[in-house]
Amino acid sequence: MKVMLALLVSVFGLFLLGCAQLQQTQYVCADGKTVVANLAQCSTAPAAGALAAPAAPGVAAPSAAPLTLDAELEVCSGMPEVQQMSLEEFCIMGLAAKHENVSLCKKLSYEGKRQCYLVLATALNDADVCAEAGSEKNSCYNQYASIVQDAAVCEKITDINSKDNCYSQMSSTIGDASLCDKIKTAGMKNGCYFNMAMRLQDTSYCDKITESGQRQNCLQNIGGGGMQELPAKPAQG
Repeated sequence: MKVMLALLVSVFGLFLLGCAQLQQTQYVCADGKTVVANLAQCSTAPAAGALAAPAAPGVAAPSAAPLTLDAELEVCSGMPEVQQMSLEEFCIMGLAAKHENVSLCKKLSYEGKRQCYLVLATALNDADVCAEAGSEKNSCYNQYASIVQDAAVCEKITDINSKDNCYSQMSSTIGDASLCDKIKTAGMKNGCYFNMAMRLQDTSYCDKITESGQRQNCLQNIGGGGMQELPAKPAQG
């Protein structure tokens, strides 16, 4: 996912560079209204076809008219796919982040929408953007929590198994054993305590494990200097 986000940022940067280049090639004629791509296209009275007079020293040239959102979307339109990834959709994701416009995510494919809401939530530093992701909102919250390393976001997840998985991942990521206490499913909670015991070399977390065989294995690993973490057991059913 980090590789995907890095690619999205790169594509967005190239898009903005392209937009900047488009803006640099536009000029406002002397009448203050006509916008052209080449100053030679401007005309002034009385001499038809004459170039606009150069700006006086120290006077800034007229700024180019900013592109409208529709014009920016037109830039995105028709971009190719590269290795089964749509550059057009990445471009639209960039515009969604640039304009803080969640509705642009709705223009994308199902997979594009999933990525767009996460990209926008990350760009705006706002987990609530994930609420717009429909059936994928729990996945969005989970990934966002991992990206920003904020376990509080896990509480927004409505599915118990997904929420437990979020707390388990965050406990390992930030080294906070108290997050294991928030896990509801026994197998994942035991796995979380086991990993914390191995990481911190603290047998008190082994004592919290309710499954006797895993608890004994935990105590033996620490007593023998073992440091290998075991994955949390998935919830049954």
